[in-house]
Amino acid sequence: MNSMPPIDPAPLSTAPLLKEEKNGRGTLKKIFGPLAAAAIVVANFFAKLKFILLPLLKFFPILLKSGGTMLLMVWVYTALWGWRFGVGFVALLLVHECGHLIVAKKFGLKVGAPVFIPFMGAFIALKEAPRNAWMEACVGIGGPILGTFGALVCKSLGEIFNAPIFIALAWFGYFLNLFNLTPVGMLDGGRIVTALSRWLWIPGFAVLVWFGWQYPNFIVWLMVLASLPRLYSLFRKRTEEERRYFEVTPAQRWTMSILYFGLIAWLLFAMHGAQKELHDYGVRAHGQGRDAIVQ
Repeated sequence: MNSMPPIDPAPLSTAPLLKEEKNGRGTLKKIFGPLAAAAIVVANFFAKLKFILLPLLKFFPILLKSGGTMLLMVWVYTALWGWRFGVGFVALLLVHECGHLIVAKKFGLKVGAPVFIPFMGAFIALKEAPRNAWMEACVGIGGPILGTFGALVCKSLGEIFNAPIFIALAWFGYFLNLFNLTPVGMLDGGRIVTALSRWLWIPGFAVLVWFGWQYPNFIVWLMVLASLPRLYSLFRKRTEEERRYFEVTPAQRWTMSILYFGLIAWLLFAMHGAQKELHDYGVRAHGQGRDAIVQ
């Protein structure tokens, strides 16, 4: 009877298995190593990006409200008078509103972003009311002062580059700021004269009515109606709080008077000069207005 060959009691060698396992791990490392590294880079990127995105998301409603209405206004005026006038005129409005914003911030007032409304202009919303008439007047005149400077820049560009489009924009800019100085209602002039005499609202109201009669416009008559509550307040008894609000020192009254009436006089002079230059270019400054824009 043949016996079976003896079995080697020594265990089977694991070297081939270990080698195969190491090869498998090496393959996995080659495949997933770069992916893991890429995942770490992406994670770090988004970790850093959130510090940029979060502020943007926080201010997104402001950007949408201000930037969106601004683009809408540019589109409307571009459709009417071409892109050069559309962009230039809205830029002048923005400069005007920035004047209000800068002064309000200087006084520590909380303000909203500029909002643009086609055919009505633009405005910034004061989230807290001025504490006195002097502060209200300063915020009010900040817009026309910076807006006038913006129009003056346009005038200079027109002369440097021999481009009547800039001079036409300057004329409209001067007119915009002059109209806003009308001492009535919620116009800038109505706020400014709170530091002078509130009774100036009466001649300002008359000027606004005359303008609406001579140049019929729905927006002007809307301003007339909006001015009535302030006009009515002149004929009722003021409270103690209102009397304190309108207290202004003589120095403040004189300072604001010089700024206000001096700016009105300068704007009238500047409008006349811009109109004369447009005439020299052979461009009509009035009529439909389109000649002053497309020439």
